[in-house]
Amino acid sequence: LKCANPGARISVKLVSEVGVGVIAAGVAKAKADHILISGHDGGTGAAQWGGIKSTGLPWELGLAETHQTLVMNDLRSRVILETDGQLKTGQDVVKAIILGAEECGFSTAPLVSLGCIMMRKCHLNVCPVGVATQDPELRKKFKGMPEHVVNFMWMIGEEVREHMASIGIRTINELVGRTDLLKYDESTRNEKTKGLDLTPILQHALSLKGLINPNADVRNTTKQDHELEKHIDMTTILPAAQNALKHKTPVVIDAEIINTQRSCATILSHEISKAHGAEGLPDDTITLNLTGSAGQSAAAFMTRGVTMIVRGDSNDGTAKGLCGGKIVVVPDERNLSRGFKGEDNIITGNVACYGATSGKAFFRGVAGERFCVRNSGALVIAEGCGDHGLEYMTGGRVVILGEVGKNFSAGMSGGIAWCYDPKGELRYKVNFAEPVRDFERLSGDAYEQELSEYLEEYAKSTGSPVAQRIIDNWEEEKMHFVQVFPLDYKRARKQAADADSWKGKDSMPKAQVEIEADTGASKQAKTPDEKEVATKFNKLRGFVEIERKPEPYREPKERASDWGEIYTPVKAHDVERKRQSARCMDCGTPFCQTHSGCPIHNLMPEWNELVFKENWKGALDRLLTTNNFPEFTGRVCPAPCEGACVAGLVAAPVTIKNIEYSIVDRGFKEGWIKPRIPKERTGLSVAVVGSGPAGLAAADEMNQMGHKVTVFERDSRPGGLLMYGIPNMKLDKRVVQRRIALLQEEGIDFICNVAVGTDVTADQLKSKYDAVLLSVGSTTPRDLPIPGRDVKNVHFAMEFLGKMQKALFNQNPALMDNCISFRTPFKGNKDWKVTPDGTYIDVAGKNVVVIGGGDTGTDCTATSLRHGCKTLVNLELMDKPPEERDDVANAWPAYPRIFRTDYGQEEVKDRDGADPRKYAVMTKRFIDDGAGNIKAIEIINLKVARDANGKPTIEEVPGSEQIIPCDVCILAMGFLGPEESLASGFGVETTKQTNIKAVHGSNGDGFATSQKGIFAAGDCRRGQSLVVWAINEGQRAADAVNKYLLESRAEDAARAVRDGVQSGRSAMGGRRGVHTSAGTEPPRKP
Repeated sequence: LKCANPGARISVKLVSEVGVGVIAAGVAKAKADHILISGHDGGTGAAQWGGIKSTGLPWELGLAETHQTLVMNDLRSRVILETDGQLKTGQDVVKAIILGAEECGFSTAPLVSLGCIMMRKCHLNVCPVGVATQDPELRKKFKGMPEHVVNFMWMIGEEVREHMASIGIRTINELVGRTDLLKYDESTRNEKTKGLDLTPILQHALSLKGLINPNADVRNTTKQDHELEKHIDMTTILPAAQNALKHKTPVVIDAEIINTQRSCATILSHEISKAHGAEGLPDDTITLNLTGSAGQSAAAFMTRGVTMIVRGDSNDGTAKGLCGGKIVVVPDERNLSRGFKGEDNIITGNVACYGATSGKAFFRGVAGERFCVRNSGALVIAEGCGDHGLEYMTGGRVVILGEVGKNFSAGMSGGIAWCYDPKGELRYKVNFAEPVRDFERLSGDAYEQELSEYLEEYAKSTGSPVAQRIIDNWEEEKMHFVQVFPLDYKRARKQAADADSWKGKDSMPKAQVEIEADTGASKQAKTPDEKEVATKFNKLRGFVEIERKPEPYREPKERASDWGEIYTPVKAHDVERKRQSARCMDCGTPFCQTHSGCPIHNLMPEWNELVFKENWKGALDRLLTTNNFPEFTGRVCPAPCEGACVAGLVAAPVTIKNIEYSIVDRGFKEGWIKPRIPKERTGLSVAVVGSGPAGLAAADEMNQMGHKVTVFERDSRPGGLLMYGIPNMKLDKRVVQRRIALLQEEGIDFICNVAVGTDVTADQLKSKYDAVLLSVGSTTPRDLPIPGRDVKNVHFAMEFLGKMQKALFNQNPALMDNCISFRTPFKGNKDWKVTPDGTYIDVAGKNVVVIGGGDTGTDCTATSLRHGCKTLVNLELMDKPPEERDDVANAWPAYPRIFRTDYGQEEVKDRDGADPRKYAVMTKRFIDDGAGNIKAIEIINLKVARDANGKPTIEEVPGSEQIIPCDVCILAMGFLGPEESLASGFGVETTKQTNIKAVHGSNGDGFATSQKGIFAAGDCRRGQSLVVWAINEGQRAADAVNKYLLESRAEDAARAVRDGVQSGRSAMGGRRGVHTSAGTEPPRKP
């Protein structure tokens, strides 16, 4: 490398690992100028996660060991030491310098500052932010600027200076190796690190035992002496080649060479490249006639214009990186005269022609192992090779006129090779683990002519009797050649020659007309079917080439007249879902799975890939791995995962919600979702208070853990918010009841019409069950205490929606029978019927005002419209959201706060011609009609702004008061928390927001209240939120309850042994035995 560019600094990269210091010492003795110690963190490209996350050690360990070893052997002054591996702050830099580094490498952080999102598709040319791609459309997405990197590095430098100033250091040189300035932060000690001794890496290098030089330098102070002046190029070749270098005059140089003279012609090639650029000199301008044994790396990086003829042999690495030159290696004529046969003997060492890009290399004899590895453009001919020949070859031509070793052509993806195989043994030497190559005989085409010409040139250059014999008997001998042709390369060449080949577009080509020459009649080609159209695209570019097509809602006029689901019947087998799944980019860092995207960390890329492969059963298995109830979230979740989708940065996001809906409904349709009855029971019991999404998720998880779970619900049917708070048109209640029935069959008991705290006391639950989980939701509605609040016909949203759903149940009792067999899609969407019977709040023919936005406000809007309200107005306190995401205040991957028109507003707009929402208004008072009924509402416009902290501020606009007619007002302004009586009944602490006080956690931590054995999860703990967050809470709370139960049982058993009490029922305080059969108690029907 130093010969290839004498002015360059030669760097060697070493992975931080035990013993890296010894390796570094050897590298320094081998005269490297620079050593990089790379930590186990990092990696922004195409490497596998195993290679990124499981290779090496932290850079701190490797750097400290390397620095100490180099100082101990008095080698530190010769080299510059650098480290890298997720360095992001000035403090990281200061620590690295203290541990011995003079330089620090940054890669990930500057890339992120330029807009990199760690997609890790750098090698596929599909970078969605335009960082690592040559695609012109994707490059338009690049928003990075040089100033971004400059600013980042400037801030790193400022922070470094601040830290250095704080410890009294003025220059980097003063700081190198000063480990006395670094100490361990004892406050971070924990159970795992309490025995960790960091003294060895914090020991000053000059205090080590065994120092060769007690006054050794601890940083780089000198340069390596590479002794290039003694090189054969400098002493013999360059002086004789001056005319050729300056005037392109052909010269012939004769010289003796021995095997200690390495990299012959490499410095010469460097001088040619400096003077004449990449084109070099005309062919054969400089001819080197060398006699003897060429040392390692002879002709390495040899450029065009140089021809090297070696009469003798050559060592390892011959023609490494060959880039235009020509090398011929033939046996010494003296040996040939004694009967020496080149075809039977090794004439060049291992790794010959490694990484050659152009030029020619002819070997009259057998080459060693790893011959032509990564050849990408050179013509190479030899009379045999060792193991692993042509590995990872990507281009060029290779002819082997003899036997090859094992693992031949493994990973070969380009170029063509011809093997002379008269014995038919090649089939036993080839690596068939990767069936990506064709092995075929010559067929008289252009490739046969190409091979013939190569053999003629080889025979002329080397005088090879093997080549001459083949040429003289060509018609017979050509049948013994096997042509090795990579399939992808062969296909690419064919497509390049075929103007009508498929170009990977998103639409099918028009059907072709075939002309029958004998009759003159025409025949129309077969029109491609839907599946053919759907699969003709480039999946890697699916997010660019395929248009986002979510499943639409039913038409507003149709759906607004019934209570069936608003969605179009899903065709889970429809090829459109496969096309949409192909838009998923399988991101290296899938933000859709993070808390910003999906609180339960659904494996979207995995099940999207399985849907694309039409493995619906596998997709369902991956979906159910993380989501207890995808049939709920696929319908009612607002899909924050789509807001965090990486594809949304450059195009429309993937239709994740629709695909999830399709997968789970396909699962029910095919009968794949069945009750999962635990094989064993722990004998421990849990009471779950509340059967909303959090309670159901927790019950499902704990039941599968083997605990006996009983769910208490104060309404007549379990389901909580899912059953009574979400309208039927968004979530058909048969879907909810189907899941309840499955849970019952799995062994969960549901006890309905029981209000915990009234019908059953907290003490009764605590005495009967081993643990209690409160998941009652946030049920106290936010009121609007303004003048006139005592008028009639002002209702809370849950009262309005709940009574409506109960009326649907009462008037359609048969629909809720045998729901475990219910399947969607279903033929009729109009099977739910309701007529006014006085049991629900009927707003038909009335002026309705809904105060409050969000999903609840939309649900109230849609329900009022189905009643047949006269007018509808929806009031919202905040200003209208922007049409597009604010990249500063609402940066990706946060859920985009943008203007949306949901199903309710769409239906009102279709009927009345205008969106019902009024933004930035405040309700001032309710106006009655003199008889105690509401008649109108007075509102006033607001000026909404943001303070310095980004919090919204509101200010009334004087003179903007309005009166809105109102016969019924529905308050949909959210919830304050659980009912106070529940918390006081269990004696648990609450927060300022009146929620039950318990922290969120994972891995069995969190969710415990102030009372032992009492846990809380869902909206009653975190406040009103999404269904998917409730499922997350239920899952994590189940882990916490399980950990508590098992630890309590272990403590009881230990106490029993300590006190001499027999374990079992007495030790467990009368609890059930450790193991009971599943489902011993029949499930109770709600």
